[in-house]
Amino acid sequence: MRRNQPQWPEEDQQRALQQVLGLIAAGLALAIFLSAIGHPDWFELRPVSSAAVAMSAAASKGHGG
Repeated sequence: MRRNQPQWPEEDQQRALQQVLGLIAAGLALAIFLSAIGHPDWFELRPVSSAAVAMSAAASKGHGG
């Protein structure tokens, strides 16, 4: 009599692979989340070009007239 032999070994291997990949994905998501909350300045919107900086500065001065 064989013990500890699964009836469908392919399904058990696939399930184990899915579980491992799920744990890896969860760990990766946690690492991304922790790095994101550690660097809030990454999510500030900044002008990309000098023309965008000039337009932003002109718009922030108001109508002044």
